[in-house]
Amino acid sequence: MSNDYPPSGVLFTNNKKQTPKQPDYTGHLELSDEVINDLVSQMEEGKDKPKLDVAGWKRTSQKNGSTFLSLVGNVHYGRKKTLTDEEVPF
Repeated sequence: MSNDYPPSGVLFTNNKKQTPKQPDYTGHLELSDEVINDLVSQMEEGKDKPKLDVAGWKRTSQKNGSTFLSLVGNVHYGRKKTLTDEEVPF
């Protein structure tokens, strides 16, 4: 099976919620190698709580009309990307 789409995720309303301690939304988030490598780099730099940026778009399911959030995880804004020798363009 081909993955022709970028890493992404979704959050759906938790329709099975029975107590206030359970989450209002549940879902998943796929991360690109770039984001994972940046999180690892942050930990190697001594950050106890590495960060990534998350963007979300409100969408409506074409299957059943339910509303959900479509998500994308990105390298934390402001992080400098260090180029390797192979990536230097000169």
